[in-house]
Amino acid sequence: MAEAKIKTIRSIVRQIDFEGRSLTSVNDLSDDQIYGLFDLALELEPFNRSYVPLVTGNVMSTLFFQPSTRTRMSFETAMHRLGGAVISEANPMVTSSAAKEESLADMLKVVSKYANVIVMRHFNDVEARQAAPYSEAPIINGGWGHWEHPTQALLDLYTLYRTYGKIEGLKVCVASADLIEARTGHSMAQGLARLGAKVVLASPKERRTPQEVMEKIAARGFQVEESFDHTQDSFNNLISEMDMVYLPGCSAPKGPEAEAFKKVMDNYFVRFETLDKVARDENRTVYVTHTLPRRAGEMDLRIDDSPSQLYFEAIAYSVAIRMALVCAILGV
Repeated sequence: MAEAKIKTIRSIVRQIDFEGRSLTSVNDLSDDQIYGLFDLALELEPFNRSYVPLVTGNVMSTLFFQPSTRTRMSFETAMHRLGGAVISEANPMVTSSAAKEESLADMLKVVSKYANVIVMRHFNDVEARQAAPYSEAPIINGGWGHWEHPTQALLDLYTLYRTYGKIEGLKVCVASADLIEARTGHSMAQGLARLGAKVVLASPKERRTPQEVMEKIAARGFQVEESFDHTQDSFNNLISEMDMVYLPGCSAPKGPEAEAFKKVMDNYFVRFETLDKVARDENRTVYVTHTLPRRAGEMDLRIDDSPSQLYFEAIAYSVAIRMALVCAILGV
């Protein structure tokens, strides 16, 4: 009788087969690799607030050209929990040689001499994509321009997976008053569609999901539905049919356009009453998650203390899934 194979962290990492590779887009991962990362994250969850020395001797550099709380701190926490070290640059346009007009390509070439892996956030996705190949160390996209934020999508997919035990067949609405600039929404829509969820993208038609993203989804043989120009009533009717509402957030413009944009945002406001009615009438939960930070006027804050809240639950999951990604890239 053949002996059953014992699943270990090392065996899962080997099966994922991503060692030494960069993650710039959610499409850099196959479906099997995504589920492999989920398996690995599940094994690492018990160490979210402790220590498991799997990457001792390795150094992570975090280069953040834009503000960040959750992405930078969760990656740094993940690396420390795994026994690695972190060198961080949280304001490179002021405190690094980028302030002396050093090119991003040169910066990555230099930093990769110090670090075994680099996590970078950058305001210009074109510049970031052009410079990334100059790094001699694997590089992780921590949010580039308005293009993609693949690790945010990974953690939100993992949160959904941990909530339902599956993704295939779930109904998810990705909603924003501006889906053009919602990089997390772009990555999440692609990930959801690939893993078999039924996806609805809700936004004003003039701020719809970029054609590039829709073409990538279509090229893989998947479909998502677009739903435009809602009122607050019609939007809440739509989300009452969902398993989850995903809010990738939006940045209201400043100046004269701000008030007009906030009125559009109001059409995509998630009401507590909508979720409560579904719970009472249908005995099911419509979950709500947000990539954070959120703006006043995106949702009823009573959701924070309701069973529908997933956005704070996702914070702990973010450490585990990023631990898993670091292990997969560096090996254990």
